[in-house]
Amino acid sequence: MGIFSKLFKKSGVSEKEPARESSSSFSTPVGEVNISVSVSTPQCNPEIPPLQGDYAKAVFLWAFSRPQPIRENGNYAAYFLYECGIRDCAKYHKKLTEEGYFIEAKSGEALELFKLPELKDMLRELNQPVSGKKAVLIERILENAEEGFLRAHVPETIYKLSSEGTAFLQEHDAYVQIHKNKNWGVSWQEYDRYAKPGQDYLTTMWVIFNTQLKNSKPEESRNLYYYLYSILLEQGKRSDALEMLLRVLYLDMSGIHAKVMFDLYRQKVYTKKQLKEYADTIAALAPGIVYPLEKFRDIYDSEMIDVLYMWKLPIQICDKELFRTIIESAVSGTYDEEQANKKLRAAYNKFVDKL
Repeated sequence: MGIFSKLFKKSGVSEKEPARESSSSFSTPVGEVNISVSVSTPQCNPEIPPLQGDYAKAVFLWAFSRPQPIRENGNYAAYFLYECGIRDCAKYHKKLTEEGYFIEAKSGEALELFKLPELKDMLRELNQPVSGKKAVLIERILENAEEGFLRAHVPETIYKLSSEGTAFLQEHDAYVQIHKNKNWGVSWQEYDRYAKPGQDYLTTMWVIFNTQLKNSKPEESRNLYYYLYSILLEQGKRSDALEMLLRVLYLDMSGIHAKVMFDLYRQKVYTKKQLKEYADTIAALAPGIVYPLEKFRDIYDSEMIDVLYMWKLPIQICDKELFRTIIESAVSGTYDEEQANKKLRAAYNKFVDKL
């Protein structure tokens, strides 16, 4: 195994894959939530799809857009198999190289993969100064090293994207964005059904999520509003983004995500005492979803909340004034997580008492 194979053995590519959950739970992670009755399910290996065509190719080219060697099969990220359907990554890597999507990198480009201490060690071997930034160190090595020295330190062939590979990646950038935002739950097949010539990735995703919203119940819409917030924020539409973020928080504080529990209470599956045992998880806000409000201080308007409360939900734990107090404390930068959650728990217990 060569030096670069060792370097990449554990990391795969730089992207960190999200952990998989085998059961739903009463939790509130930042951005996306899934709060329902906890039901344990046996863990199993994800289904391996067939090779995913241009989607697989685009994701693979993106993952290796920096100069890197062809690795051994055990050193590729797992998503190439479970998401892209690439069963033999080394063979696939060689195939794309043979087809002209990758070409051999120059010595200077190969040295880009080394860290500063490693580059400085090479310069010490060459009896050269070790001061300067990375680009300066690489240039100094190339100016003073013979070809044999470089081959000894870079024994593996390093490949980079060719112009053909770069062009393919640019043409299929939407597939890369789908991969990077896979927590949004939109497959490349669904994306293609909505994509139109000249319509960019974010616009297409906006259409998809709004279509899903039309067929969603309030308790199913929370994450969709969060995705719309993310799209608007990336597009620089801050006022509209704030509106979507307030909708997310409105749903979070309403208790609508626990509707199934209240339904089970009415069916006498739960008692009020049992419902109250979940107060700490149902009536709680994740700080990561609250603190971004401070960035909207310059455009926030209290009337936004009055308009928001015209949207009537089948469950409403948090009254308008408590919601306003929490939101405006976050906007002003004085949000106290402990106090906010304490007030929400009290409102939740009061709601349960009235059932």
